[in-house]
Amino acid sequence: MNQPTEIQAHEDEISLKDLIKMIQSWFGLLWKNIIPIAIVGILGGVAGFYFAFSHKPVYKAESNFIVKEGGPSGIASSLGSLGSLLGGSGGSSLDRTIAVIGSEKVIGKVLLSSVNLGGSTDLILNHYIKLEKLGEKWKKDTTLSKATFNSIDTIPTNFSFPQRKAFKAVVAALIGEKGIIGKSFDKKSGIVTLSVTHSNEDFAIAVNELIFSELRIFFRDQASETANMNVEILTKKVDSIQGELNAVRRQLARKTDQSLGLLLNEDKVDLKSLAVKEQILLTMYGEAQKNLETFLFMGQSASNSTALNLLDAPYSPLTPTSKSKILYSVAGFMLASFFAFGFILLRRWYKNLMAS
Repeated sequence: MNQPTEIQAHEDEISLKDLIKMIQSWFGLLWKNIIPIAIVGILGGVAGFYFAFSHKPVYKAESNFIVKEGGPSGIASSLGSLGSLLGGSGGSSLDRTIAVIGSEKVIGKVLLSSVNLGGSTDLILNHYIKLEKLGEKWKKDTTLSKATFNSIDTIPTNFSFPQRKAFKAVVAALIGEKGIIGKSFDKKSGIVTLSVTHSNEDFAIAVNELIFSELRIFFRDQASETANMNVEILTKKVDSIQGELNAVRRQLARKTDQSLGLLLNEDKVDLKSLAVKEQILLTMYGEAQKNLETFLFMGQSASNSTALNLLDAPYSPLTPTSKSKILYSVAGFMLASFFAFGFILLRRWYKNLMAS
């Protein structure tokens, strides 16, 4: 009854012995070829050191700011439901801010802004093309090689096809998955962090400042536009209520004149109904007029206020971030040694296979 179990245990014992022998043979092979493996490892370490040494340091221009929710808290809370009925936007303001930062509307305006870098005044777009040497990389592309930009090019929809293709390629390089622009926020504090990483310090700072500036303009215009839209809707509502109220008052006056002081029971019912309707319309008119005045105030204050409060701004000199020479040397040594030993194992296996 125990025979299969004993056979299985015997096979496991043999497999374990074979595994131990194989590991011992590997150590023997490693010791036997320690010199060539070490030489290859040293070469890999030198390559890693050279890569870290030759790699340009990068600068991270970082700014922190908080997003204001709108006008005074009292007004905002009292008109919260009304604002939603008139077309208020939902969702988190922090999520919207992150989305706006990564939008082509903001980044596009930044790229088409002129700044002075290194004594040369040009579009951010042209500065990036020069710094990244994209002109040389685009020479092989018959379309991109024709793309040129100047200060009068400010509307992407009016670009030629080569310009649109080049513009989209640069936008993707800035806000793509591996883009130089980073954006995040802290849910607890509500602080938004905007970063721009590049090997050129002045470029990183300029792009960060321009993005924040365009972001402030965007939120200011949005607040003004929303307030103006609400004012327009409320103005029409006030005019409509006022027209209805005037009609009820005229009707009430006619009823009173027709009675000539003699009020029948039927007339009393009609007059009382018109009086109640007038009172309701007066209440509605007063509430609508109050809301209209409030939104007029909010519209005026929105044009004079900023939706973003800057906490930290980037300025020179920034601390450069470079590759660790020790880390890359050790990584290069380990990686080269591993591949060298793997090659030796593969060669021995191939020889054994051919011999058998």
